[in-house]
Amino acid sequence: MNPRRSNRLPVGGARGVALIAVLWVVLLLAMIAGSLTMLTRTELGLSRNLVLSARAEALAEGGIHLAAARLLSPADSGPPGILAWQVEIDEGLIEIAAADIGGRIDLNVAQPELIAGLLRAAGAGDMADSLADRIVDWRDKDDEPRPNGAEQADYAGFDPPVPVGNAPFLTADEILRIPGITMDLWERIAGAVTVHSRRPGVNPLYAPKLALLALPGMDEAAADELIAARGQMVIDAGTDDKPATQRQRISETLQFLPQEARRYLAGGMSSVYSVRARARLAEGAVYAIEAVIELAPGNDPPWLTHQWRPATDW
Repeated sequence: MNPRRSNRLPVGGARGVALIAVLWVVLLLAMIAGSLTMLTRTELGLSRNLVLSARAEALAEGGIHLAAARLLSPADSGPPGILAWQVEIDEGLIEIAAADIGGRIDLNVAQPELIAGLLRAAGAGDMADSLADRIVDWRDKDDEPRPNGAEQADYAGFDPPVPVGNAPFLTADEILRIPGITMDLWERIAGAVTVHSRRPGVNPLYAPKLALLALPGMDEAAADELIAARGQMVIDAGTDDKPATQRQRISETLQFLPQEARRYLAGGMSSVYSVRARARLAEGAVYAIEAVIELAPGNDPPWLTHQWRPATDW
C-alpha cells in the first residue's frame, strides 16, 4: 500500500518562502521610504525657494520705499532727475533706479506726430502714422476718425469685437487693444511711454534714447551725445556747483537737440517717477519690482502709487 502523499512543504521550504516574503516586504518598505524621502526633499526645496523669493520680494519693496524717501529729500534728489544706486545689506544687495516720468511720451496727451516718431523709431515703418492716429482716436471722446486713424465704425466686423475706448488710457499697455499694436512693438516702446506725466512733450534731460529719437530731426549720434552729456551731469551732481553753473550745463546739454525738436519739449521736473528696485540675496534669489509713484509731500503717506508690478525686463 502506497503511503499517503503530504501537501505540506518541508520545514526548510516553508522557511524559504517566508524569507522571500519578508524580503519583498522590506524592499517595498524601502521603496516607499525612498519615495517619501525624495518627496520631502523636494517639498523642503520648494519651501526654501518660496521663503527666499518672499525675502527677495520684501527687500525689493523696501527698495521702492527707499527711493521714495530719497526723492522726497531735496538735498539728495539732485539733478538731473535720474538716480541709480545700490544698497548693500547682510542679506544681499538692492539695486535701485529712479527717473522723472517727464522724460517719457504720454500717450494720453502727446501730439500724434510725436507718437508717430516714437513708433517709427521703434521700427513700425509705414504703419507709424496710421497707428499714431489710431491711438489718438482711441483716447479722444469724438467719433470722427483722424486722416489715418479709426473710430468704432472702422472696426466693424473684427472678431473678437474691438470696443474703442473714447477715453484716456488708464495704463500704457492698454494700447495693445488697438489692432496693429503687436506685443513685439509694445515691448520695444514700453520703456519710453507713460500715461502719468500729463505733459504733451518730453523733457530731454530724463528721456530714454527711444523717446529722444522720436523727436523730429533727432538721429542716433545726437541722441548718444546728449545722453553722454547728461551722464556727466549725474557724475558732477555731487559737487557744490551753484545753480547758475548747473543751468549752464543744462544749456550745453540741450545744444545737441535739433531746432525742429524744440516744440516737442517739456521743461522742469515733475513729481511723478518711474522707480525700479531689484533685490539679490546671497543665496541667489532675485526679485524685481517696477512702480510709478507721485510725490505728495505733506500727505500721509507722502507719495501715491500709480503702478506696482513685478519687473521682468531689468
